[in-house]
Amino acid sequence: MSTIVLIRAGCTDYEDAHRLLGNLSVPLNARGTGQIREIVQRLQQQQVSLEVILTSPENPASGTAHEVARAFPRLKVKQLEELRNVNQGLWQGLPENDVRRRFPRFFRSGKEDPTAICPPEGETLSDACQRLESVLCRALRRYRVFAVVAPEPLASVIRCTVQHRRMRMTDCLCGEESGELVQVLQSSSFEAAGFAGVTESCGEFVPLSGQGTET
Repeated sequence: MSTIVLIRAGCTDYEDAHRLLGNLSVPLNARGTGQIREIVQRLQQQQVSLEVILTSPENPASGTAHEVARAFPRLKVKQLEELRNVNQGLWQGLPENDVRRRFPRFFRSGKEDPTAICPPEGETLSDACQRLESVLCRALRRYRVFAVVAPEPLASVIRCTVQHRRMRMTDCLCGEESGELVQVLQSSSFEAAGFAGVTESCGEFVPLSGQGTET
């Protein structure tokens, strides 16, 4: 059993404007910089002994990971392409409400399984989960305690998979509305098949306190 410390990447102007970030590389804004200080404080207060931080090469995840690592001597950051955020294709950069209004067919067809909604030129949440499987399984075999820095909705994909539950339709674009920047998850495996295959939660997380119109 390993401990995954799931760190939500710091905020960007896209998130503040409720725009879909996708796998675009967007820098942290002032609020995101402040969130990094909060993340570091929580990790220090809880005395979490991280062996490594895993993240994607793109901001805001990469920027968050490297800034957090500065506070912990000898803590390394590994950038992995498999950890890039969900590719939301032609919807990236658009306001969430506009996407839902302009492309209703996608959400009607995904009513029973929101993990199967595929943006034009993008990927489904299930696709993203499948590319996570091999890299996170390797990490679970190699490390006892490690961190993963991910923006939404990828952070929700990781969380839901470890907890063996499916994301709700309302969360499929911008992830779950969690107030926690840092969450501790216990797991011995990461199986993509469990992400879309179950609907009920059977796991718990431990929060660290402290382009045309469609008709």
